[in-house]
Amino acid sequence: MAKITRAELKRRRRIEMYKKIIIYGFLVMTIFPILTSCFLLYKINKIEKQVDYVLSRNGKDYLTLRSSREALLGNPNADSGFFADSTRVLLGSSDVDTKRARNTEATQKNKHKIEQSLKVEEANVQATDATTSKEYKGRVYLTFDDGPSIYTGQILDILKENDVKATFFVIGRDEEYYDYYKRIVNEGHTIGMHSYTHVYQDFYKSLDSFGAEITKLDQLIYDVTGVHTRVFRFPGGSSNSVSALPIQEYIAYLNEHNINYYDWNSLNGDAVTSGLSPQTLVDNIMNDVKCNEDSIVLMHDLQTTHTTVESLQLLIDTLRTEGYEILPIDENAPLIQHVSCNSIEE
Repeated sequence: MAKITRAELKRRRRIEMYKKIIIYGFLVMTIFPILTSCFLLYKINKIEKQVDYVLSRNGKDYLTLRSSREALLGNPNADSGFFADSTRVLLGSSDVDTKRARNTEATQKNKHKIEQSLKVEEANVQATDATTSKEYKGRVYLTFDDGPSIYTGQILDILKENDVKATFFVIGRDEEYYDYYKRIVNEGHTIGMHSYTHVYQDFYKSLDSFGAEITKLDQLIYDVTGVHTRVFRFPGGSSNSVSALPIQEYIAYLNEHNINYYDWNSLNGDAVTSGLSPQTLVDNIMNDVKCNEDSIVLMHDLQTTHTTVESLQLLIDTLRTEGYEILPIDENAPLIQHVSCNSIEE
């Protein structure tokens, strides 16, 4: 075996070193640009977000502006304005043009799809409006007398689930029922007065007893709910035959105190005949409602009328299907009165 001289050994070491330099240099020249490009893209994206954030009034409209920026890059017609100029500065005009070229076809397709969707949606809205207008029958005011009761919560739950507002003509109850007074008011229903005791012979005994119960009930409602109500319903209606004085004297009292009273022109019969099925209760109401342009429906919130609760969902569904609007009594409600408040001579 030939002996390697010291000079030959040095030469081989130089060759190995040159190989390593070439290999490492090649790797550096290949990988470094890739890493640099990734880093620059990351920094550009970060700067874009920072500019978006500043332009969005300290972040308040950040998501909106980000969406607008993407739309701008994909829209060949949107080349003016500060936001477009800022985008060019950040990305470079050539990058913007490249992205526009890539997205033009997709943008046009999306635009066409959006236009078609809008046309379909507009047609659906017009059809819905036409149908609604055609089927609209009138206004219906659901009212519940004599509560609150152990079933008031169930009534309120059903109304809430259906986003329906009603009117409750309440009487005086103890603290056990205070939460129901509060729920009636807090959930957007109308609370009205119906006498404190609902004992006819006491309530209608004289004008003083009549006024005293109204004042006492109004104060109770205010203390519990913070609301003074100016809505009232006569026990037995303004056409009742049990009042000790002519009904006009009680009406005069209400007129003097700016209290509006409401009777009814539709009822389910829950306090007239016991044991009626939910379907019969709804049928009774619909038979009356179909005869009126505006209907105030009389129902009862009593321990003995749970079938009224059972019929409520069916009633709401039927009214809506038939095209009726369900509303609470307010200042715009019709004064449906068996004996008119205008029958009193001034």
